[in-house]
Amino acid sequence: MVGGRPPCSNKAAMSGGVMFWAGIMGTELVSPFRVPEGVKMTYAKYVEFMTDHFLPWYRRKNYAFRNKIIFMHDNAPSHAAKNTSASMAAMGIKGEKVMVWPPSSPDLNPIENLWSILKQKIYEGGRQFTSKQQLWEAILTSCKQIQAETVLKLTSSMDARLVKLLSNKGSYVKM
Repeated sequence: MVGGRPPCSNKAAMSGGVMFWAGIMGTELVSPFRVPEGVKMTYAKYVEFMTDHFLPWYRRKNYAFRNKIIFMHDNAPSHAAKNTSASMAAMGIKGEKVMVWPPSSPDLNPIENLWSILKQKIYEGGRQFTSKQQLWEAILTSCKQIQAETVLKLTSSMDARLVKLLSNKGSYVKM
């Protein structure tokens, strides 16, 4: 399971963009969940957001599925806070269920490739948006177009990324 929160925007979407959280697991795209306008993602807001959005999805999954999940989130301050870790542990996401994330390593996170795929779909043909709602609708539509095979390709690349990282002695991994 990997998650993130890219802002998607363009000049026509007026002062910024739309922030949302998404995750990938196996062949499944988990999301998108829109972050409310104006929310500063402190650890408390991140935990609240995860409790309200991710946790219900997670709890609907069967035990075998939940047992094999490894939760990956990057080192953003709200993700890396000790209070976030304690809250995630209270949700049952702890120990070997959480990947220890090396600093400055976006090249390892397969969701970075998902953001690229989504942005290509959203802005296909030079599309522009006149409102944040229009942009959000394009994000939802684009997420629905992501094929299970694409998600699997991203998640199954993780082992190869780690092997390459080790062979590069911790240097940048280009996949």
